[in-house]
Amino acid sequence: MKHMRILTLPIVLLVALTSSAQLLSFEEWQIKSEEDIRLQPRYGDRGPSEMNAAIDEDVFVAITNNRNRQRAISDSLLQLGLQRLKKNDHVHAMERFNEAWLAMPINPDVHRAFGMFFRSMKRPLEAHEHYEKGIAMDTTNAPLMKEHGQVYMEERYYYQQEGRSKQADAALLKALELFTRAYRRMGKDPELTYDLFVCHTLNLNCPKAWEFHDKVVEMNARTVEDMYLNRLKAYCVR
Repeated sequence: MKHMRILTLPIVLLVALTSSAQLLSFEEWQIKSEEDIRLQPRYGDRGPSEMNAAIDEDVFVAITNNRNRQRAISDSLLQLGLQRLKKNDHVHAMERFNEAWLAMPINPDVHRAFGMFFRSMKRPLEAHEHYEKGIAMDTTNAPLMKEHGQVYMEERYYYQQEGRSKQADAALLKALELFTRAYRRMGKDPELTYDLFVCHTLNLNCPKAWEFHDKVVEMNARTVEDMYLNRLKAYCVR
């Protein structure tokens, strides 16, 4: 019977994943999550009785019976959730993320997933909260730092649109710090390399801007955008 329970996990998930996608705005999520704790990160930190009542029995049994493989189970559930998030299915994405958290509460990538969930809703404050929690668990997690920095760059854009230059500059510096930390561990990542090129160009650190420009060109992974290249050539003549 134990093995039967474990084998049902992919079937349960497959049924859930074939349901219709449910794209939510942040306001809609707030309303639905008040009624359904499966939509709140970490089940809203409720007590065991409430959590157990919200979790699918087969998923719960499968997780419990695989405690020796908790990271693998957690990561598998995260991947399923990310697939749903890419398809704008906020409901099933958060359900999978919470199950991943249940499988391994200390998995920092669960908080990365929570951050991506709120980032997709353009909610930087909530995204920051979860990225920070993930980094606190693993200070060497470069993807977490990279995405956290990207949230700051998104904030910078909105601050600029609102004419809030001081806040925009502060966001740029926070992003640069996170990107720099991440680069020490994943320096061959084209996206991160481009992010650093953008930051140094905006910050007019000319030697660094040209250094990362040349790295971007050498990687040949993407084209340098004219808005940044023109700024670089105008203010950082070499």
